[in-house]
Order: sequence, then structure tokens, then C-alpha cells
Amino acid sequence: MDDGINCYVVPQTTGTGRNIFQGGSPLQESLPLLGVQLVLIVAVTRVLYFLLKPFKQPRVVSEIMGGIILGPSMLSRNAAFKETVFPARGDPVLHTVATFGLMYVIFLIGVRMDPMLVVRSGKKGVVIGLSGFVLPLAMTAVGFSGAATVAETDVTRRSTVLFALSTSISVTSFAVLSPIMSELNLLNSDLGRTAMSASMTTDGIAWLIMVGYTLAEAFLVSPLTSLWAFLSVAALAAVILFAVRPVALKVIERTPPGKPVDENYVFFFLLIVLLVGFYSDIIGTNSFHGALMLGLAIPDGPPLGTALGEKIDAMVSGLILPLYYAMTGLSTDVWCLHWSRLQLVIFIGWFGKLVGVMVPSLYLEIPLRDAVSLSLFMNSKGIVEVITFNFFLTNKLIGKGTFSVLMCSSVAITAVSVPVAACLYDPARRYAVYKRRTLQHLKADADLRILACVHDQSHVPGTLSVLEASHATPQTPIGLYLLQLVEIAGRSAPVFIPHNPRRNASRIGAPGAPSSDADRIINAFFRHELRHPEGAISVHPFTTISPYASMHDEVCRLAVDKRTSLILLHYHKRHMLAGGAHAAAGLRVVNRKVLEVSPCSVAVFVDRNAGSVGLSSFIPGPMQDYSSSGSSTGSGRPTSAPQFRAAVAALFFGGGDDREAMSYAVRMARHPGVTVAVVRFLPARGIKDDPADRRVDNRAIEEMKALAARSRNMRVKEELVGDMERIVEVLRGLDKAGYDLVVVGMRHRWYPVMPANGLSDWSECPELGVIGDLLASSDFDTPYSVLIMKQQDQAGLNAAVPGAQDLWRSGSVSGPPPRTLSTSGSGHHRQ
Repeated sequence: MDDGINCYVVPQTTGTGRNIFQGGSPLQESLPLLGVQLVLIVAVTRVLYFLLKPFKQPRVVSEIMGGIILGPSMLSRNAAFKETVFPARGDPVLHTVATFGLMYVIFLIGVRMDPMLVVRSGKKGVVIGLSGFVLPLAMTAVGFSGAATVAETDVTRRSTVLFALSTSISVTSFAVLSPIMSELNLLNSDLGRTAMSASMTTDGIAWLIMVGYTLAEAFLVSPLTSLWAFLSVAALAAVILFAVRPVALKVIERTPPGKPVDENYVFFFLLIVLLVGFYSDIIGTNSFHGALMLGLAIPDGPPLGTALGEKIDAMVSGLILPLYYAMTGLSTDVWCLHWSRLQLVIFIGWFGKLVGVMVPSLYLEIPLRDAVSLSLFMNSKGIVEVITFNFFLTNKLIGKGTFSVLMCSSVAITAVSVPVAACLYDPARRYAVYKRRTLQHLKADADLRILACVHDQSHVPGTLSVLEASHATPQTPIGLYLLQLVEIAGRSAPVFIPHNPRRNASRIGAPGAPSSDADRIINAFFRHELRHPEGAISVHPFTTISPYASMHDEVCRLAVDKRTSLILLHYHKRHMLAGGAHAAAGLRVVNRKVLEVSPCSVAVFVDRNAGSVGLSSFIPGPMQDYSSSGSSTGSGRPTSAPQFRAAVAALFFGGGDDREAMSYAVRMARHPGVTVAVVRFLPARGIKDDPADRRVDNRAIEEMKALAARSRNMRVKEELVGDMERIVEVLRGLDKAGYDLVVVGMRHRWYPVMPANGLSDWSECPELGVIGDLLASSDFDTPYSVLIMKQQDQAGLNAAVPGAQDLWRSGSVSGPPPRTLSTSGSGHHRQ
């Protein structure tokens, strides 16, 4: 086991040696050497990650492989390279920096963990986690029995190592699985939630085993030592729970909503991490376990969890953690690998976890492909295994040969399992609905279910205006499922919160009512519900806190569960009163993915509310008290609602999306204060279109003309256009005609006009379609709001990529009726 003794003179940190002009080498000093090592490690691992990312390889694989490339397996086999860049004298500094940073990484993992996820997920995660731990533990324990590791001559304290190996192979840690699921954008999926819950279950078991092991080791010394070890661990838990956690809660309480945590508080908790780590090492539980316990005691999310994450993430997670992985790779030598029973037992453990996860998954009615994917994800290896194996190596429990076998096996298992699982699991499959969920196919007297997604308070007036224009009555009710989209911060596992409608409704206008943004948004919709007759509108609020990259999973899952016919999204750019627009890149990611996999029709609302124009200008703001408008009945519902008047233009070029837009306009026309003009664009002679589509469109227009003949609020007009210039001219004419809202489809098959003009080449948002992008653009300066609709894709129908050859047609309707637009009885006139 003697690896040799390296003797060297410890150099000064920096500044005392001779520089290159004096014939010296800066790499003889610790600080320049550490800097070169960091830069080289980060550069190699980032390049590897970039190359392997298309193959769905998690970052941990590229970071360990980067260390292997730099280590004795490849580059460090060259004596000159090793002595220059990774000399033995630099190992203590490299190891100290990496271990120091890793302690903060473990602390941050604890902060971002939410143990209540196991409770919220029900028995599914617990059963899968227990089964996925017990079966591989039993199989590896049998595999390691007898002469399992006789060939491993560098293993000492064989029983202890074999027990620890069996446990580490059987455990799937939250710290390992969470970053992998996050990289693959699967945190919000059903499989992701189940995997997170199952991993937390195994984490709890592993923690109990760790405490038991610590006490058993102490008992070998003496029973009294075991008692002192138990009291020491209990004292640490008590201090964290009854001293540190109350301080954290007090800090959160003193931090005003929306304000950052005071820097002094953040510094205090970062200092506590060092103290807890020091104490944990003294009592023998390892500084990493103490840091994890401390992190679990601090509430996740903003403001404190977010502030700690911001301070730690950039430097520690981005720089020090790759250093730790790479340091592990530097200790791995693939030339020491040899075939033995150890690899066979590792494979048995992998197979045991595969079966242990798959069997209960199938019993709990998880589809076969999803069960296989879940079992493969649960086989992932990462930071926990790396820490365990490094602990073995540092404490001389194993030699570099066995260490290399364990590390290479872990990397191989993760490199194979994760990509295969990601390819097998497609969360969009669950959103494939084979029943029509569109406005066009909705019965006239059926209730309309809308899933409205709001990001902040600026989206409330626009959502309320579309809701009001949709004309909710007890005979044609609207069920509104309100989903607040909140970007995850300070936690790893996404959170889905269903709010209690009765609880929120009872607090509207109450003294001491909540003042948070979320409560104000919800209460604005409850006030809107109270302004209508009972049974006309029902509001069901939810909140999702998740990454933008996977937030669409939550939107589509809720749409499937609630059987909605329409998802209402907001355009990611908000037009400012002073000109220009404020863009939210994360919101655009959500919109694009929802448009791609939505299980029902989707509408994107472009709100141009400039004070006296635009659809949402006729809806009071979210901070106003709606309950004071009109006279109220004993139940708190007003007997009359403020007048709502708006002029709507529905543009019809043809195709399913335009028919969906026209169907929505027909529903709006039922509102006594809404006038609707359907403008059909006809191609000029010489422009060919699809005869089959033309026949379907003609039938829809004839039905629309029949409705217009019986309604004073509707009319149909046709415009003959031959090029894009004429279409743009008609679109600009809508402003002069005084419309508040323009409704149009997203995709069109009326191609001939588009390519000749090259309009799609400069599209800012091609997912909205060519015409949708044109109307939403800040360069197209028009005061009316825009609603861009995409009909549900089904069996390949209308499956063209959003934005590919979309065409807009809109015509100004001459002579609209005089408009008197009023809210709450006060008239606003616009000429």
C-alpha cells in the first residue's frame, strides 16, 4: 500500500521567486501554479461538455473525463507535463481548495432541497425509492460475500469497504439526480418529480446509515465513546434546528418583499458553514454531512436561499466543483484497470436497481418506457459517489487500482444510462390528446375552459380584458385556470402550488390582507369573478415555481388534467408607454415550447395598452378594488358590472388557425358591447391556393355570413390582395378604422405572396407566424392589441412549424359604428 513518499520544499505563495526575466519560473510558486491548473481544468472540461452535450451526456461525465485526460491516463503520463503543470508539491493546495469549495456546494444542495417533496409526491416516490435501494443492496451484499475482492490486493478493512460500496451503489442521491434532470429540462415532468421524491427517500436512508456507521465505529473504541458520539451528533442537530433555523426565519421575516437580503446576514451564514464543517470533522461525521444538515435547515427559495445561491453558484459551483471532479480524474489511471469480480458486482448492483425501480413503477401503473427511463435515471452516479470513493482513497482503504475501477465504472454507467433514458422518455407524449380541444369544435352552449398563464402584474389587465370579451354568462360559463409562472430561484426541485379559492376569496378587501405580488394577482381575478353573475366565471389559481426551460411541462400537464380548450399566453415583449419594448427571454422559451407540444389550442396575446387604446384599456388595473363597482347583493356579487365595449377585427386568410381565430371572434360577438368584423383576404388572379382548403374555408365563411345576417354585432368583408404591400396597407388601415383587438391565426398555407418578399428572413419571432410577427413587432406601430391563435394539432393536421410561411391578411372595414368605450360608467371617446 506504500505509494512512496514525495519530499519537496514548500514554496512561497507568490512574489518571492524569480520572474521569467530573471530566469525563474512562476510555476514554482503555489498561486500561479493553482491559477494555471484551474484555467486548464475549466477549459478542458468545458470543451468536453460542449462536444458531449448533443449526446445528452451530463456535465459530471465531461468533468471527470477532463480530469482523466489531464491525469496519468493520458497527458500526465508525460513526465515533463506532469512535473510542470501537476507536480506533487501542488497536490495539497489543489486538494484543499477543491474540498473547501465542495463543502459549500454540499451546503447549497441542502439549501435547495425540499424534504416535503417526498410528502407531496405521495407513496409513489417512497415505494420506488425503498425498492430501488433494498434490492441492489441485497444483491451487491451477496456479490461481495466470500472471496469477492481477493483479487483487489489494495483493499484494507475489507468488511467496512464492502459495506460502504454496497450502500453507495444502491443509493441514488438527490444531489446527483437533480442537476442531471435540470440539464435535460425534465424537472417539471411527471418522471422528474417521481425521481426527485425517490432520490430524497434514499438520501434519508443513507443519512441514517451514516449516523449508524459513525456510532458503530465509536463503539469499537468503547461504549462510552459511542455515547459521546451520539450526543455530539444530537447536539449538532439541535443547534442547527433550534438556533440556526430560527435565525434564518427571522432574517426572512425582516427582509422586505422583493428586496435582497442584507449582505451581513449572508456573510453570517457562510461563516456558520465553516464552523459546522469544523465541528463535524471533530466528531467524525465529515464536514460534508454537517454542511448538508445546515443547508436543509435553511428555507429554500427567496429571499435567503436565493441570496446564498447567488453568492455560491458563480465561483464555487462554476469553478471549484469542476476542480474537484477533475482532481478525481487526476487520481484515476485507466492503465491500472483489470478485470475482476468487482466489475461484476457493480453490474449486479446496476441490474438490481434497474429491476428494483422498474417493478414497483409498473405496479404503480407507470408506462413501460417511462419505467425503464426512471430506472436508468436512478442508476446515475455523481458527486456522492465521487466523495465516497475519494474518502476511501484518502484514508488508504483502497488503492489507486481499485479507485480507478470504481471511478471508470461510475462514469461508464452514467454515460450510458442517462442518454438512453433521455431518448426513451418524451414528456410530450402525455400531452398527445386525440380528442378535439379547440374553440372551433366546442359546442355553443358548452363551458369554455381557459388556462391563462401570467408572469407578473403587467399581464393581469390584458388577461382580464380577453376574459371579459369572451362573454361569460351562467348559460355559457368560463372556467379560468390561472397559472402564475415563477422562475425557480434558491431551490432545485420545482414546486407546484394549488391555491385555495375560498381562502383567497374570503380575504379580498379584508383588513391586513396579503400584499405580495402573487396574492394581488390572484385577488384581482377573484374580484373579476365577483363582478359577474354567480356561475358565469369560476377562477382556479395555481402557481408553478420551476426553470423556464421545463416550465412548459407544467403548463401542458395542467391543460391535460383540466381538459382546457385554450391556453392563453402573453407575448414575451411588453410595449412601454414611452416607446420601445421590454423583452423577457425566459418567457419566450416557455411560449415556444408550449406552442410546440400543446394539447389544445393556444393564443398569444400582444397587449398594446397605451392608456386610452388597446383592449386592456377597458379593464381596471389589478390593484383597483373591483368589488366597489356597482351595487352589491347580500352575497357580495354586484348586480351590475361596468360596461365593456370594444371593436374586434378577425382576419381570415384560410386554414385551421384562422378558423380557430374566427370561432373565438364569434364567441366575442355574443357580448353586447363587442362588435366583430371578419375580414377575408382573397388572392388576386394568378395566385394559386389549395382547392381542398379553399372549400373548407368557403364553408366557414358562408356560416359566418349567415351569423352576421342575424346579428347586429357582426359583419363580413372581403379584400382582394395580390402582394404583401397590399396586405400591410390593409393592416395599417385597421388603426384608422378604430379597432381595439385584431384576432388572427398563426399558420397559413397561402404561400405565393410570402417567399417573393422574403418577409420571413427578418422575422423577430417566427413562432408567431409571418403576419403575427409583423403585427407584434414594435416597428409596426399600431395601437390595437393582437391575439394570435394556433389550433390544436391532431393526427398531423396543421402541423406546419409555427412561423414557416405564415401569411396575414387584414382589411379595414369601412364605416364602423361610432365607438363609445367606457368603463365603470365613465365614457372614453376615441375618434
